[in-house]
Amino acid sequence: MKAIWEFALENPMLLAVTACGFVLTWIALRIKNRYINEGLLFKRQPAQKENHCALKEEEMSLDNHIDLEIALRKFYELGLEDGDLGYAYWHEVAQLLKQAAGMQSRIRELSKELEQCRARLSKTD
Repeated sequence: MKAIWEFALENPMLLAVTACGFVLTWIALRIKNRYINEGLLFKRQPAQKENHCALKEEEMSLDNHIDLEIALRKFYELGLEDGDLGYAYWHEVAQLLKQAAGMQSRIRELSKELEQCRARLSKTD
């Protein structure tokens, strides 16, 4: 132990490098905590406070045969498990699912409207 102590006193730069490494590691962990765990990097709320991809009432009232809430909840859970990049990916997938459901509803509305227009045209002929 005495030899190690003498070596450290003869080479103070090694102590300085070790101390700098400790400080830089501490700073990196603080940045990780702030920007990744707290969600500031992708402008999302922390996992404890965020509601799992909550749907608006009008989106829930879509004329779907499946319940999107279950799929969106699963995407949210997968995002939490995969970290920040995984969260960004699964969030985009959930957004695409919501858009697809909205488009499907719009297609149904337009199909009904087209049928009505065709019926009006057949009556006038």
